[in-house]
Amino acid sequence: MIYWRKITPRQAHQLKFISNPRYMKVIKIRRLVLFIPVVTIICGISACTHSADISDLSEVCFERDVLPVFQNSCAIAGCHDGQGESGLVLNNYLDISHAVNPGRPFESEVYKAIISTWGENKMPPDQPLSLENRTIIRVWIEQGALLTICPETSGNGSGGEPYVNPRACFTRDILPVLVSRCASAGCHDAITHKEGYIFTSYSTTRTAVVPGDPGDSKLYEVITKTSGEDRMPPAGSAQLTLTEIDSIRKWISYGALDENCGEICDTINPVTFSGTIWPVIQTSCLGCHSGTSPSGNINLGSYAAVSVQAGNGMLIKSLKGDGVPKMPPAGSFSACRIRQFEIWVSNGFQNN
Repeated sequence: MIYWRKITPRQAHQLKFISNPRYMKVIKIRRLVLFIPVVTIICGISACTHSADISDLSEVCFERDVLPVFQNSCAIAGCHDGQGESGLVLNNYLDISHAVNPGRPFESEVYKAIISTWGENKMPPDQPLSLENRTIIRVWIEQGALLTICPETSGNGSGGEPYVNPRACFTRDILPVLVSRCASAGCHDAITHKEGYIFTSYSTTRTAVVPGDPGDSKLYEVITKTSGEDRMPPAGSAQLTLTEIDSIRKWISYGALDENCGEICDTINPVTFSGTIWPVIQTSCLGCHSGTSPSGNINLGSYAAVSVQAGNGMLIKSLKGDGVPKMPPAGSFSACRIRQFEIWVSNGFQNN
């Protein structure tokens, strides 16, 4: 049986986010919360390294579940807010991530501090975090300490719309550009891997970036060069747009994460070439299918060229992999995205 005691206004403030029904954790986290006190009592030490199976728990979301705990209990004025004497800042993901060892809570500075029962490293010093809050942080670290931005409901919180990550997101905004502009044959594909760099996946791309520091990242350095041998893409190839370069800069600044992107894909409103089809082709296709020597001798560098492929049926066949190699090669479009192309083609593939 659990006995509830009256809490102070400060405790109520710290716990207010988990009292909201939107933020209640799944039953398995509740069970883990009840399990930990028993193990802690048995251990009887300040940082007991107990074990519990959390492999099948639902994902803990950083911005919804973890960040409010640090902001309300640790990053208060004069402590870990970046203004006090402590060099440990706990009011944003990038700084918090420096104090954790992903997958290893008991080797993480911040987790060891919040489970300590004595000593100058105990945090918070006057009132320990609730067991539920400590458990949430532990599970988040166990799951990889990712910058997860989870929807509060089944969508964005407005009419059940699909979740769409507002940040520059790797899978949606960065990878298609790199595969199209940089990972072509003879450059940074898996076979050639020029200068040791491959830009066909998150793990290989991470070797060329310093999370949080675009200026010290090789990837950002070469895409912002205007001349020289290190310029990427090289002269004569399709260049990145200013918007694409800015997205890469923002992605690195946020921590170069591989997070849930969601997708903006509308098949209800009119599908147009200029507003729907052409932006996708620019991002995902022109790196290979443009210039004087396009891949497969298929040029998609203009409406006229795209309309030829739409008219002969090869555009849709290539997106579906219907009798021909599936495109784009590094990652196929979603069913919704392919449906947009189908709608545009079935409506006469107009230049609208």
